[in-house]
This record gives sequence, structure tokens and C-alpha cells, in this order.
Amino acid sequence: MQGMPATPATAVLVWLGYINIVLGIFNMIPGFPLDGGRVLRAVAWGATGNFAKATRIASRCGQVIAYGMIAFGAWETFSGDWRNGIWTAFIGWFLLNAAQESYGQIAVREALSGLRAADVMSLDLPSVPRDISLEDYGQEVLRTGRRCHLVVTQGSLNGLMTVHLLNKIPRDEWDMNSVQAAMLPLARMSWAAPDEPVLRILDRMRAEDVNLMPVLKNDPSPHVVGMVTRENILHVIQTRTELGSLTQA
Repeated sequence: MQGMPATPATAVLVWLGYINIVLGIFNMIPGFPLDGGRVLRAVAWGATGNFAKATRIASRCGQVIAYGMIAFGAWETFSGDWRNGIWTAFIGWFLLNAAQESYGQIAVREALSGLRAADVMSLDLPSVPRDISLEDYGQEVLRTGRRCHLVVTQGSLNGLMTVHLLNKIPRDEWDMNSVQAAMLPLARMSWAAPDEPVLRILDRMRAEDVNLMPVLKNDPSPHVVGMVTRENILHVIQTRTELGSLTQA
């Protein structure tokens, strides 16, 4: 501004103000997950009455804008302004990944909507006794290809044994330790109910960093009726997505 002394503090404030204005304008670009994309989703939601469809529209718009930024950044780079070009392309790439992730989350939730643990669980429940050595357990895994076993002794459930737990024990100690030493004890196991929504189970798996969850039924006494694994869930997502594509075609 004319008449204002050009002090370092003034220059910093002007520069910060300029950056905030640019960031505010960029953030209102109508592409999800930017704030402008959220506004677009709200408008589309009001127009369609379908939240999932509105999110798809906003995510698609975000992807188009991201591809445009990447293309513009490439053009700037080849035109000689490589610094701004690389920076613009990088922002576009970041926005593209965020938009695709948002779209993928909606696709997963649509595919799993309405499903319960009983719909996707595996009924194959292999078991091993707790007193066999880890060496013998490793041979059982190699023989059958099954990566997860219930640990049962005289009809009583003691815990859960997996290949992941087996690999936590040094290989040269397998013949000196039993399954009981490496298994996940019953008290520490996470359970799912047969009617628990699959989406909630998937969120719990992510939070607890586990790949499977036994399904427990209290009828007449608590007992395992199935096993929900990430592999089960991914298979359902893939099948339902493919079926949806065929239906739309």
C-alpha cells in the first residue's frame, strides 16, 4: 500500500495475507475432499437425495480437476517454468489420490451395506490342541494351507493361533515351545456377533490391526460359529462391485 513504510513486519503480514487468500480460493475448488467439494456434495445431495451418489459426483469432479492440474503442471514444466510446474503437478497428484480414496471408501461402504457377520463369515473352523509344538503347527499350516486355527482342548476353547503369531517366535525355538506359548489367549480375543454389521467389524479390524475375527453365538452357551477375515470381506466387495457393474451395463 502507498504511504505505508516497507518494514520487514509489514512485508511478512502482506505475504501471509496473500498466502491465506490463495489457500482460501484453492480450498473452495469444487472437488472432493476440498471444502469446495464438500459444498458441491451438499448441493448434489440436496438435488439427488442420495448421499453416496452425491459423494461420487464430488469425487469425480475432484479427479477431473486433479488431472487438469497435473496436465497444467506438466505444460508449465516443459515451457520452462519447471518449479511452478512441478509444484502444481504435485498438488494435483495429491488431490487425485485423496479424491480416489474418498471414492473408494464410498464404494466399499455401498458394497458392504446391509451385510452382517453371518452373511460373510467362513464356516470352516480348523482347530489344533494347545500342547502341540510350534514346529508341528508349522507343518500343519504347510500341509493344509490354513493360516488360522482355534486352539481347543477337550472341547474347550483356549485361544486363537495364526501364522502371524507363529512368525513372532524365532524359527530355532519352534520345537521348544507349544502353541499355548504363542497363541492369542481367549481373554484377549476380539469377537463379533452373527448380526453385527460387516462395516462395523471392518472398522474394528482396522482399529485393532487384526486380519480376522471369530463370530461368537450365545445359543445356548457361547461357542464359535464362524470366522470373518479381511479376505472374506475383500471377496464380497469384489463380487458385489462386479455384479453392480454388470447390472448397470
